[in-house]
Amino acid sequence: MRSRLPILLIAILSLLAVPAAAQAKLTVGIAENNPGLFDDPLFDQMGAKHARLVVSWNVASAKNDEINRVIHYLQLAQLHGVTPLVTFEHARGDATVCNRRKNRKKSQCKLPTAKQYEKSLRAFKALFPTVRNVVAWNEINHFTQPTYKNPKAAAKFTTIARKVFKGGTVVTADILDQADNVRAKRPTFRSTTRYIKAFRKAYKGPRSICGVHNYSDTNRFRSTGTKAIIKALGCKQIWLTEAGGLYKFVGYKADQKRQLKATKYMFKVAKANKKIKRLYVYSWFGAPRSARFDSGLINPNGTPRRAYNEVRKHVK
Repeated sequence: MRSRLPILLIAILSLLAVPAAAQAKLTVGIAENNPGLFDDPLFDQMGAKHARLVVSWNVASAKNDEINRVIHYLQLAQLHGVTPLVTFEHARGDATVCNRRKNRKKSQCKLPTAKQYEKSLRAFKALFPTVRNVVAWNEINHFTQPTYKNPKAAAKFTTIARKVFKGGTVVTADILDQADNVRAKRPTFRSTTRYIKAFRKAYKGPRSICGVHNYSDTNRFRSTGTKAIIKALGCKQIWLTEAGGLYKFVGYKADQKRQLKATKYMFKVAKANKKIKRLYVYSWFGAPRSARFDSGLINPNGTPRRAYNEVRKHVK
């Protein structure tokens, strides 16, 4: 009887360990628009097999050189065995000017018609038939997107994307965690949840997978916005289609230590919510000193920042 007890104890402990490992599983990809990602040995060392690419909604029909970048990117992704998630957004151009009335007629600030959107998506699919995972529109509730005050249009575009990419994966809604007052100690998210409510009322399709960008929570070391948005969306599964620890931004001086701390917290939030199944870390390449936003894992000189190894650990 004594000789059987250790064996029995080991068996019980091994069974108890299985659910814990299963709960911790999270698919981690990289959100980066520069095709140079795939030529970086550090990316190969990381071993990520998912990448997110943002393109203009009319990239397949607009007569500019953006399409060359997209072709190069998707060719390299396929060569490296990386599955792309293609996210559509405003037409090419600086969209940070779109909150000024005088700029609303600029192409990057204009909302396409449903007919224009569908025609361009079909042209994209014809050019890239292997792309199976898409986001109908990027950050639909942010002022840089023409869907900002039009959740009905965002819902319509999602319906169209589901029709065009039938049989593939279409992420429903792609929400930024905008607080009503970013400086508040206990922020509320009423404006964002109202937008989601209007989107849900207009959208009649399934909500199998929804997208969330939770920069605000990640870099302020909280989870209130993430939880509020996930609850409002009511989706079966959540992908953090863009998230990351900030190296530098307005109000944040360049700091690798803080970026690493935020990156660790990002994974803590993601793994604490059973609905979150995938996370795309933005971005790979660090920005020049003059840039206002930088969440890159790699310095401009090609060396890894401290957050790189943290992400690599979760990929592995």
